[in-house]
Amino acid sequence: MSQGAQSILTPWEVEAFVQNLQRTDLENVGTKSWFECHKKLMLLNEQSVFEASGLREESVKEWFVTFGKIPLLIFEAIQIMIWKQKVFPLLVDLHGEPSNTFMLFSVFYHEEVAVSLLENLLFHSDSVESIDDSAVDLIDYAVSYVTMLLYRENTKTPADDSESCLEELAAKRLQIEFDLGMRCVSILRYLAEFADNLPLCALSRMLTTNDVPYLFSQLVELQPWRRRNDKGDTMIYNGRWEKLEDCDQDKICKFEAQVWFGLRELLLNPKCAPYYHITEVRLSQLTKLQKYMQEYVLDQIAPLIDLRRWLGYLNVTSQTPSSQPPINVEVIPEISSAIEEKYKKRWKRLAEHQAKTLFSKDIEHIKNMAQILSEAYDFDKLDIVDSKKCFECKNVAKHRCSKCKEAWYCGRECQVKDWTNHKTICDNISKSKEECSKIID
Repeated sequence: MSQGAQSILTPWEVEAFVQNLQRTDLENVGTKSWFECHKKLMLLNEQSVFEASGLREESVKEWFVTFGKIPLLIFEAIQIMIWKQKVFPLLVDLHGEPSNTFMLFSVFYHEEVAVSLLENLLFHSDSVESIDDSAVDLIDYAVSYVTMLLYRENTKTPADDSESCLEELAAKRLQIEFDLGMRCVSILRYLAEFADNLPLCALSRMLTTNDVPYLFSQLVELQPWRRRNDKGDTMIYNGRWEKLEDCDQDKICKFEAQVWFGLRELLLNPKCAPYYHITEVRLSQLTKLQKYMQEYVLDQIAPLIDLRRWLGYLNVTSQTPSSQPPINVEVIPEISSAIEEKYKKRWKRLAEHQAKTLFSKDIEHIKNMAQILSEAYDFDKLDIVDSKKCFECKNVAKHRCSKCKEAWYCGRECQVKDWTNHKTICDNISKSKEECSKIID
């Protein structure tokens, strides 16, 4: 059993990393300087999870607020989203199959790291207050990914050895974007909870332009965080897909709770009411929520009693209390429009430039980029971030398989019981890690 480090980063490293963070340029994606920035964001994200999960002083949050760096994370996420839409397809058209997935996957993952940090930081009201007008850009970004949850098919299982690099990347991209959608649910919930800290233009964007309450009510109906696997077992998403035991069938998962809390905050907050006129379409959708507010839901989320009462009133009167429409100046999202304006008519040239690094077949170059990230992928550091469950009995686990280092057990007895199921997976994981180590070594 590895003992793990006491912390991912030292206090002075946290301060220095956050203070020196700078926006990356799109043309530098895949370069050494970009990978250095990517590594720092990964380490800061791991440190943030470590602090939040252990109820420690959240120094990462404090420094991001102090140095005004949270809008930088919004920029990084939006920039990679645009890169996937505009540059990645051209890279594939120009050069076809990449020689490896490591470089391109790192770009996809950069977006998830930025959003994961945002999810952790925006749990706090002072973080929400510090983003100012960038909230409009963040709202549009989050809504786009939450919408994907409603209209995109279930994520694929991990790619196997027979798939091409592009097929493997497509599968990984789907998994990442599903996770991004779930994280964006939490982000929208936090923005709703701290609506009083947002500029009025952000409230208008959330309620009038994007109609987040309607979006959330659709999520309650479709429940993208719940599905059945090939064996017919109910699976629930809590950062990863887990089998839902029969005794937990009525248990509310984290993301469903986030949706309910978000709905309550947006619909009952007096500051939000002037921006949300109840039309017939909205009334029809919102009243559907009543059938999902069963007693077992209210037992777990008691504040929803107020929301059920409000919905009952809404259903009887078919209208909300009248309010004077506010005078509002619409603010156009600046980040995405600025990026697209800067690179318009240059997307193909940008793809040709980035192909030199992202589609490189130079083993030495790939090795150097992988070496930069090796510190962020340190297993001893990652172990302290995420609490593990025994693969056999689901209790807290402190020991892991010494061969693949992926399976966790509470003790020797459970490890022996699970060996028949784990043996094949263990061999496959070990072979994959050996291939990766050859690239670095």
